[in-house]
Amino acid sequence: MRISAKDPRLVSLIGDFIKVYLPRVKSRDDDTIASYRYSINLYIAYLGAKKNLTLLTLQTSDFNQVNIVDFMAWLKTERQNVATTVNHRLSDIRGFCHYLLKKKALTPDEFEEIREINDYDDDRIIEFTWLTTDEVASILNCVDINRDATRDRFLISLLYESGARINEVLSLKLHDIKPTSNGEADVHFYGKGNKHRITPLSKEIWRQYCSYCERYHPEKNEQDYLFYSFRNGRRNKMSSDNVSRILAECENKLRKKSTDLIHLHSHLFRRTRAMHLYQAKVPLPTISEWLGHSNVETTRFYAKVTEEMKREALHKLSDSDKSVFKDDVVFKYADDEEVLKRLCGLK
Repeated sequence: MRISAKDPRLVSLIGDFIKVYLPRVKSRDDDTIASYRYSINLYIAYLGAKKNLTLLTLQTSDFNQVNIVDFMAWLKTERQNVATTVNHRLSDIRGFCHYLLKKKALTPDEFEEIREINDYDDDRIIEFTWLTTDEVASILNCVDINRDATRDRFLISLLYESGARINEVLSLKLHDIKPTSNGEADVHFYGKGNKHRITPLSKEIWRQYCSYCERYHPEKNEQDYLFYSFRNGRRNKMSSDNVSRILAECENKLRKKSTDLIHLHSHLFRRTRAMHLYQAKVPLPTISEWLGHSNVETTRFYAKVTEEMKREALHKLSDSDKSVFKDDVVFKYADDEEVLKRLCGLK
C-alpha cells in the first residue's frame, strides 16, 4: 500500500526550497541551508509534539501566525532557547513562508500575519558595545610609532571602513581593490557561500592602499594576498592570530592613557561600522548589503538598541565629526540615491 502525503505540494515545496531555491537560486552556503533545514524540522517536531502532526499529515495551512507564535514559546520554555536562538528560528520559518508566498501556496494576507510576528527582546543588547569615532581615530593614531605602522594602520582602517569579516579581509588579493574615476576605490569581497559584493572605499583608504603596496607589494603581483606574513622564509596569507596581536599592541598602548577602552578584536570594527552606518540613518537593507548579510533580519539587530542606548549613541557621534575619515563616502553621501544604489549593487 502506497503512503501519500495529505499535502503533497507542500512536501514538494519543502524539498525544492532546501535543494534548489536556497543553494542554486539564492546561492546560500551550506551552513545557512543547514540552519533552514534544522528550523523547519524543529517546527515539524513541535507540531508533532503538540498537534500530533507529521510531514505526511502536515498542510500549508499549518504555517500560520498562531502556530508559529506557539512554536516560539515552546522553544523558549520547553527547550530553554535564548531569545537570539528563538529569533533565528523565526527568521528561518518566515523565510520559508516567504517562499511559499512566492509559490502562491500562502496568500498575501496569510504571509502578512506571519511577517507581523515580533522577535523576542534580545538580551544581548545590554552587552552590545562599539567604538566611538574618536576611539577609532585613537586606535589608528597609536600605530604611527609601530615598526609596521603603514601595514597596521591600513589593515585596521580597512577592517573598519569595509565592515567586512576578518576572513574576508585576509582573503583579499591585490586585484580585489580597484580605483574609481573619482579617486575613491571599490573592494570586491567573496563572503559566505562565495557570494560576491562590492563595497565602496574613501579616498583616504585608497591613499593608504597605494602607500601600503609601495612598501609591501613593490612587485605588484595582483594574485598575491593583500596581507601576508612570513613563515619558514615563505610568504603566506596572514592569519587572524596576527591581527589579534596587532590589536593587542594597540590596546596595551591605549590602556596606558585610558582604562575605559573596551577589549579590541577584529569583529568589533565590523560591529562599530554597522552601528555608525545605522546612526548616520543609512537604511537597514543597505547596511545588510554592506555587511554581506544573507538576511536583513540579521542586520535588524542594530535597530533594536534600547532607547537609552540610542540617546547615548547621539552623544557618541558629535555633530562636528560624524565619521572617522572626512571623505567617508557613506557619511558624505548618506542621503544620495546614486551612492545608495551603488551600495546595493544596483549600479
